[in-house]
Amino acid sequence: MKKNFTAFDKSAGAGAPAKWTLIICTLIFVSTAFARPSSSGSAAGLDGQWYHNGKPTQILVAPDNRSITIINEQGQRSDGYASTDRDLIIPSLGISGRVSDNRKRISWTNGTEWTRTGAGVLPSFGLGGPWFHDGKPTSIEVTNDGRNFTIINEWGKRSNGFINGKGELKVPWLELTGYLKDNGQRISWSNGTTWTRRR
Repeated sequence: MKKNFTAFDKSAGAGAPAKWTLIICTLIFVSTAFARPSSSGSAAGLDGQWYHNGKPTQILVAPDNRSITIINEQGQRSDGYASTDRDLIIPSLGISGRVSDNRKRISWTNGTEWTRTGAGVLPSFGLGGPWFHDGKPTSIEVTNDGRNFTIINEWGKRSNGFINGKGELKVPWLELTGYLKDNGQRISWSNGTTWTRRR
């Protein structure tokens, strides 16, 4: 009787338990892999100082290069992560950000932009104040938000403008774009004129 049982056990396949163990382990591994959030995103290179409308903000990148903490201009901190190399997710705020190709600008889904330079450097230069065009006095008045301004030409004519995410001075009504040069001491306008300030 014992012999017949042993023979029956062999016919069932001595490797059957091993096969079932392998199948179960495989299913557990696959289910765990699908349950685990994707870790392909990278926030590498985004760590450090940023600016929103000329005001300093910051991004802290964790050692895994995926988890981040953003700090806005009011010092409020929010945690998030990089879902791809160019997409940032901030769950607590319900927003996401798209990183530009050169990784110097982040466009957030709430309509704001953070830049590495550009608008962020303008307050340190003190954009507002007296300027000169061909030796004649002009001036720029900057609003408290650090982004909008009014230029006043040599004839006293006033035109409103704003600083875009690239740090360019835009004056829509005149269809003008200004570019800061010489460490903020000169503005080259798209109409060929130049404004300078005395050092």
